Amino acid sequence: MGIGTKRGLKALVVGLLVQHWISLEIRSVPSLAGLILSAFPYSGWLAPYLADPLAFYCLVASILIMSLPWMMISKRWQPELEPAQRSTLSRIFSYLKPHSRYVVGVAISIVGSSSLELAPPWIIGFLLFKVVIGKGDLGFLPVVVALLGGVYIAKQVASYLKDYLSSLLGQKTIHTLRSDAYAHIEHLPVRFFDSARTGDLISRVVSDTNEMEKVLTEDIANLAANAVVVAGAVALLFIIDPRSALLVVPVCVLVVVVVNSFKRAIKRASARIRQAVAELTAKGFEVLSGIRIVKSFRMEGREAREFRTRSVEIARAKVKLTRLSAVYGSTVDLLTGATLLIVIYFATPAVLQAPDQATLVAQTGALYAFLSTLDKLFKPLVQLSKVNITLQKAIAAADRVFELMDMDPEVKDPSSGLSPAILEGRIEFDHVSFGYRGTQKVLENFSLVVEPGETVAVVGSSGAGKSTVVNLLLRFYDPTEGKILIGGYPIDTLNLGYLRSKIGLVLQEPVLFSGTLRENIGFGSPTPTHEDIIQAAQLAHAHEFIASLPKGYDTDIGERGVTLSVGQRQRIAIARALMKNPSILILDEATSNIDSESESLIKDALDHLAGRRTIIVIGHRLSSIMDADRIVVLAEGGIVEVGTHDDLIGKGGTYSRLYEAQIERGEPRDPLDEEMVEEDTSTR
Repeated sequence: MGIGTKRGLKALVVGLLVQHWISLEIRSVPSLAGLILSAFPYSGWLAPYLADPLAFYCLVASILIMSLPWMMISKRWQPELEPAQRSTLSRIFSYLKPHSRYVVGVAISIVGSSSLELAPPWIIGFLLFKVVIGKGDLGFLPVVVALLGGVYIAKQVASYLKDYLSSLLGQKTIHTLRSDAYAHIEHLPVRFFDSARTGDLISRVVSDTNEMEKVLTEDIANLAANAVVVAGAVALLFIIDPRSALLVVPVCVLVVVVVNSFKRAIKRASARIRQAVAELTAKGFEVLSGIRIVKSFRMEGREAREFRTRSVEIARAKVKLTRLSAVYGSTVDLLTGATLLIVIYFATPAVLQAPDQATLVAQTGALYAFLSTLDKLFKPLVQLSKVNITLQKAIAAADRVFELMDMDPEVKDPSSGLSPAILEGRIEFDHVSFGYRGTQKVLENFSLVVEPGETVAVVGSSGAGKSTVVNLLLRFYDPTEGKILIGGYPIDTLNLGYLRSKIGLVLQEPVLFSGTLRENIGFGSPTPTHEDIIQAAQLAHAHEFIASLPKGYDTDIGERGVTLSVGQRQRIAIARALMKNPSILILDEATSNIDSESESLIKDALDHLAGRRTIIVIGHRLSSIMDADRIVVLAEGGIVEVGTHDDLIGKGGTYSRLYEAQIERGEPRDPLDEEMVEEDTSTR
C-alpha cells in the first residue's frame, strides 16, 4: 500500500470520527454527485457526506488537518533555503549570541503580549455575557471591567517591552555587524578598490545593513509574536466551538496557499528594488565626486537624465511590488470575509435554537468570543506565511554584506610580525618582479638599494612602474618574485601597521578629510600635540599660510579640503606625513599639479629634510628632482639608467630625452627659471 493511500485512509478515519463527534444528523438526499459516485466501486460511503454540506465541509477540514503535517514537511512548503542560505541565516543569528539576555527578554515579552492579545474576547464572551448579562449578576461587573483594564494595561506594558528590547537587541547587533563590515572593507587589498564602486560599497554597509536591522528589530519579533497568536487563537477556537473551528481550517490552509503562490514574485521584485537602489547610489556618488569634471564638460543634463532613468527603474519596481502586495492582500481579505460569513451562517441557527434566555445569552457570548478570536487569527497567519519572504529579504541583504566580509584582507600580516625599536631607512629591492591582475609584468628582475638618508628620484614614462615601486614598499601589493627589505628586514616579516607607520606618503592628488587643519595634520598620529603639529607645518612650509587664516589651525577646510588651493593641500599632506616621524618619506608625483611657488616651497622643505630621512621622489616634472642624490630611470620593467642629473644629461640617454622633451613643451628647467622669466616680462 502506497504512502498516499495510507494518508487517505487516515484522513477518512478522522473524517468519520469527526462526523460522529459533532453528532451531525446526516440526511440521505439523492444528488447528482451521489449518482456519479455510485458508478465507482467503494464510493458509496461518500454519499452521506455529500448529502449534508456541513458534514462534507467537516470531512474536507479533517482531511486537510491530516494533510497539514505532510504539507509543512514537504519541500514545496518549506522555506526555500539552500545550504548556503541556511549558513547565512545562522551567521546572522550568531551576532545575537553576545546579547542573550536581551533575546530572553524579547521572548518573554512576546509570549506575554501575544497571550494578552487573545484574552479580551474570552473575558467579554464568557464572563461579561454569561455571568453578568446571562445571570444578571451586576455585582460581578466591576470584576470584569477591572480584569479587562488590567489586561489592556499589561498588554501595553508587554508590547512596549517587546518593541523596546527587540529594537535594542537589533541596534546592538547591527552596530556590531556594520562596524565589522566597515572595518573589514578598510583592510581589503588595494587591488579590490581598483575595480570596486564606492557607491556600491556604501550601499552595502548602509542600505543592506539597514534592511537587516529591520528584519532583526521588527520582523523576527513580529514573526514570533504572530506564531504565538496563531497557536493560541487556534487552540481557543477549538475550545470555544470545535465544530465551527473545523469550518475555519480549510480557509486557513487556503490563505497559506495564496501567500506561498505570491512569494516568488514578491521576492524577485524586492531583489530588483535593492539592486536598483544600489545602482542609483553608486551613480549619484560617482557624479557628485566628479562634479567639477561634469560641470567643465557641461554634462549636467546628461547625468541628470541618466539619474532620472535609474530613479524611474526604482519607481517601476516599487509599483510592481505594491501591485503584487495589493492583489494578494485583497485575496486574503476576501478569504477572511468568506470565513466569517461561513461561521455566521452555520453557527447563528444553533445560537437561536437555545432552550432558554440564559443559554441564548451564553451562546451569543461564545459566538462573539469565537468571531473576535477568529478576527485576530488571519492577519498573524498571513504574516507567518510570509516567513520565507522575510527570511529571503534578510538573506539577500546579508549575502551582499558577508560577500565583502568573506574577502581575504590585504597582504597577510604575519601573526608574529616584527616591530623593531629602530628601523633604518635602508631600502633594498632584490630581483623583484610584479604584474597587475596577471598582465604583463610591470617590474621584472628589479634590483635597487637606497641607503639611509639618501634622496633617490625615480622617473620614467607612463606605465614604466614608478608608482608600483611605492605600492610594493607599502605592501599594498606583494611582489610575485624576489623580496624587499627595509632596514635589513624583509618587509613581509614586519608587522604591517608598524611598517606603514615608518613610511610617510604624499600622493599626486592630496587627499584631505573634512575637519580642521589641526585634525588633518595630526591624522594618523596617536597623540598629536600642538607643538608637534606646528613643527610639522613649519617643516612643510605650511605654517605661514595657516597662521594667516582667521581661525588658524582650527580652520575647517570642508570636504576633501576644497577651501584650500592645490599647493596648500599638498603642503598639508606633507606636514601630515612628517607628523609620523617616518624613516622613509615618499612623494609620488607630489609636485606635478601645483604652481611653481608651491613647488619651490616643497623643494626647500625636501632640501631641509635631506640627510635626515630616506626620501623617494617619484618624478613627473623633472625640475623637482634635479637635486636628488641619485636619479633612477625606469623603462620596460627595469632600470635603464642611474646617476645624478648632470651625469645623466651628459650621457644623452633616456633621462636626457625626457628632460629635453619637457623643455620643448615649455616646462622650466628649474622653478627659479620660471620666476626669473616672469620678473623679466614684468619689467619690459
